[in-house]
Order: sequence, then C-alpha cells, then structure tokens
Amino acid sequence: MSITTIEHKGKTIYYNDWRNLKSPEDFEPKIKEGDKNTKELINSGKNDILTLTDITGSFVFGDIVQMLREAGKLAKSITKKSATVGLSSAKKIILNSINTFSQAKIKAFDTVEEAKDWLAED
Repeated sequence: MSITTIEHKGKTIYYNDWRNLKSPEDFEPKIKEGDKNTKELINSGKNDILTLTDITGSFVFGDIVQMLREAGKLAKSITKKSATVGLSSAKKIILNSINTFSQAKIKAFDTVEEAKDWLAED
C-alpha cells in the first residue's frame, strides 16, 4: 500500500509514497489507489485533508501527466493543503501544469520534513 497516514504536530497527513516510479505501469496502480482513497474520503464527508506526495527518483511523462491532472481535480474538493517533494526543475513545470488544469495548489518542497511542517501550519 502506497498511501499511509502520518501524524505530525497533531495533524493527520496522508502520505503518498511514489518514489522511484519509472514507467506508466509503475504509476497507474498508485494513481488508481489514490483515486479510490479519495473517493472513500469524499464519501466519509472529510473536506480538510492534508496530503504529502514523495516522487523522488520518479519519471512523469505521457499519459501519466493527464492521469495526475484528473486525480488532482478529483481530490481538490476535499484537500485543504497538498505538498510534494522530489521535484526537479522539469517536474516543477509539470506540477504547474497539474495545478493549472486541476486548480489545485500543490506546493513543492525540498524535504519531507519541510513539507510536513508547512502542512501542519494552520
């Protein structure tokens, strides 16, 4: 399972471990798992979710970008704050595209600890 919850400074953060994914076949089950989790959270009535996605060492390309856009669009209504780590300059351009398309506001950080601290802020 690539999605776990972590507690940080009294806040629950949904952590997506998407490190070292190299192909669409690696990404697709992770995105589907995320979408399933998002739908369960929507059905539970939650609307203040904090998410952290680590894509260190992963390669995002092709159809995966569109799948990530759709996933971001789905999660937007229940997400209070979203952070990611592991982005190169090129990946930051892809993140900007995802943010624009899905109207998400995912913020990039250099380390997991920085991201968790930002997510835990009110």
